[in-house]
Amino acid sequence: MSQSDQSVNAYQLRIVLRRTSPHLWRRVLVGSDSTLRQLHQVVQALFGWTDSHPHRFVLRGRSLGASSTASAAILPAAEVRLSEFKLLLKERFFYDYRFHDADVPIWRHEIRFEKALAADPERVPCCIGGVGNPPLEQSGSPQELSTLAELFTPPFVLHQLTELIDRGSSNAELATQLRYLRPWLTADRFQSETGQPATAGQPGVAQ
Repeated sequence: MSQSDQSVNAYQLRIVLRRTSPHLWRRVLVGSDSTLRQLHQVVQALFGWTDSHPHRFVLRGRSLGASSTASAAILPAAEVRLSEFKLLLKERFFYDYRFHDADVPIWRHEIRFEKALAADPERVPCCIGGVGNPPLEQSGSPQELSTLAELFTPPFVLHQLTELIDRGSSNAELATQLRYLRPWLTADRFQSETGQPATAGQPGVAQ
C-alpha cells in the first residue's frame, strides 16, 4: 500500500533506538517533502545528539544520505525527499550514527513508517510521543548506557550530592557535579508536547 494521495503532506514515523532496554523511542510527524538531510536533523534533535559523528540511512539494502566520513560506499542522496521512496505502510529503515568502523554503527535507530496524513505545514516536524530521555553524551554505547543507568540511580545521585555538601565543596564544584549528575535524576521522565510546532528546524520536544 503506497501513499500517493495528493492531500497527504506529512508522515508519522516511530523511531526506536535499538539495543536499549527499555527501548528509547519517539513518534514524530515530518513533512512528506522532507529530505534525508532534514530527517537527519530531526533525529539528531530528538535523541540529543550533537551531529559530531558520521551518520547514514540504510533503506532497502542501500546506504543513503550519509556524511562523507561514514563510508566510502555511500550514495550521495542527502537531498532525496521521503515522498520519492513511496514508503509502504509499516515499512522500516535505519538511521545509523557514530561507528566503531565504517560498517558497524554504535547507535542504530529503527524508523518505521506508521501512516501518511494531512497536517498543518507550520506544525511539522513535531514530536507527538516518546519514552526515555536521550542517551547522555558521556555514554559511548547502548551497553555502557545500561551500565551507567544501573549505577546512577536517584538515591545514588542524591547521596553523591549530599556528600559534596557535607564536605563543604565550593559552589563551583557543586555546579560542576550537578551538571553531570542532574540528567540521571530525570532519565526516565521524557514527555512530549503533542502538536508542539518546530522551531529553527528542531522538533517540538519538552523534557
